[in-house]
Amino acid sequence: MIVLGISETHCATAAVLRGGRIVGCASEERFSRLKNDAGYPRAAVDALLRQLGLTPADIDVVALAGRQAYAREWMNRVLHDLPYARAYYGVSLEAPAGGVARRTRKLAARVGLAASSAGKTALGDDERLALVTDHLGIARERIVTLDHHACHAAAAYYGAPFGAQDALVLTNDNSGDGLCATASRAAGTAITRREASPSAPGSLGSFYSFATLLLGMKFGEHEYKVMGLAPYAGARATAEATAALARVFALTEGDPCLFAWTRRGPRYRQLVEATLGLRFDAIAGGAQAIVEDTLVRWARRMRERHGGERLALGGGVFMNVKANMRLAAEEWVRELFVFPSCGDESNAIGAAYLGYVDLCAARGVPAAPRAFGPAYLGPDLTSDEIEATLRRRDVANRHRVTEHERIEEKIAALLVSDGVVARCAGRMEFGARALGNRSILAHPSHPSVVGIINRMIKNRDFWMPFAPSILRERADDYLVNPRGLASPYMMLAFPTQPKRRDELVAAIHPHDGTARAHIVEQAWNPDYHRVIQEFERQTGVGAVLNTSYNLHGEPLVCSADDALDTFERSGLQHLALGRWLISKR
Repeated sequence: MIVLGISETHCATAAVLRGGRIVGCASEERFSRLKNDAGYPRAAVDALLRQLGLTPADIDVVALAGRQAYAREWMNRVLHDLPYARAYYGVSLEAPAGGVARRTRKLAARVGLAASSAGKTALGDDERLALVTDHLGIARERIVTLDHHACHAAAAYYGAPFGAQDALVLTNDNSGDGLCATASRAAGTAITRREASPSAPGSLGSFYSFATLLLGMKFGEHEYKVMGLAPYAGARATAEATAALARVFALTEGDPCLFAWTRRGPRYRQLVEATLGLRFDAIAGGAQAIVEDTLVRWARRMRERHGGERLALGGGVFMNVKANMRLAAEEWVRELFVFPSCGDESNAIGAAYLGYVDLCAARGVPAAPRAFGPAYLGPDLTSDEIEATLRRRDVANRHRVTEHERIEEKIAALLVSDGVVARCAGRMEFGARALGNRSILAHPSHPSVVGIINRMIKNRDFWMPFAPSILRERADDYLVNPRGLASPYMMLAFPTQPKRRDELVAAIHPHDGTARAHIVEQAWNPDYHRVIQEFERQTGVGAVLNTSYNLHGEPLVCSADDALDTFERSGLQHLALGRWLISKR
């Protein structure tokens, strides 16, 4: 059976499931080169079908995540048109419209006399399905639409390495199909929702995004920057900001639990008034504390009500690795799985899993969804493609180009001598985290590489920490991980071992010593494992600094052309492209 899963919201994504296993997944932004590109992911679908040798006729079901879809132009406008986004999110200190006027606008939108927000355009069912049928020529009877949070839950549970054992499945995000959080019990192939929190009163995701906006960063994109900034605030300042923010947003432990704004009025204005006079780093620290404390409290309550010691997590709020670290430390959590890149992009995978299980039921055959496994699911970078690209672009006329059968040894040697090398090889990773195949690598023991990467290559914010890729066999030397949790997707943070911290100094958070670690399994990526292994042979350090291969504000590179474009527009000195090494003269 072949199922094509599609998510059409921000960071639109396509996923292909074959025989119960996810065999391909990629986001539209990698092909359009527009960060978080939204809408129907036509180019991603085409790329995956080519990669897997499939045609539209091979697809049994197309599964669309979410009951409602919006126009691509509007979704991208919210993400990329700053004046429009400011108006949409109510970034204003002016007095809000009177209650009667506000209620009149809402009523007019509800009965179709006015748009709920200027320019916001929902797609009708016919228009939405036509995007699929016109592209793939598939009959509408083979297209299904699925609940947003059901897709998050399916990705988290079916993707987990739990072997179909019972689990508590939690989803938490900004909003999807009117909900912001759900709790389900799962066993075998059945996922049963026990509780759901509406998003109308608020959501933990919207709270954190409005805090991001308050700090002058992008709503729905730069929340990770707030998490990185939070540890810089002192304990007293963080406590003061936490108390101030708790007066406008809180968890209400009713049935269901609500993540609610406690006052009426524009949410941005509420945050401005609550935090007036507080330092920016304190606000970040307070917002992070609210997220961590609220998630832990909510998860405890869900466990008390619904049971479960294995925990599967999905939805964009769980991109917060520090909050995940707090959940992992809970005594009642026996096993933990956080779905990789669990924002809306992961719903393409959840939709594919659900479409497969439902199709098996309709055909009367047992379903056997497989755990997610390695995330290297995008287009491959073949030697023939690389060689043709190098010739077409006449790269050797501008840079030194050499071919190496043992390129991994050359990369390791350059990390020792020069400090920084970009690596682009094999199949592209799914999701927001670079996992070695579309990465910039650096010597983790040299603090100087932080400035080099920030200033000359990525143009990123000075306070943002980098992350390490660590050999599985060396993980215990560097990480405090008493339960031996797997971390193949950079979805967990860990305290680091004080005695070995100097070896990772450039790849951990400078203020709290934590690491958003990528633990590298040899079987999952033998070539990348070999790079780190060779680096260890030369230095004694079983890890490298790993950051995504892109310029700030751009998607990760996908093709050989992307890799070369980014190389030439940055201060990078070396690019390992497949088995070729390109160095600037």
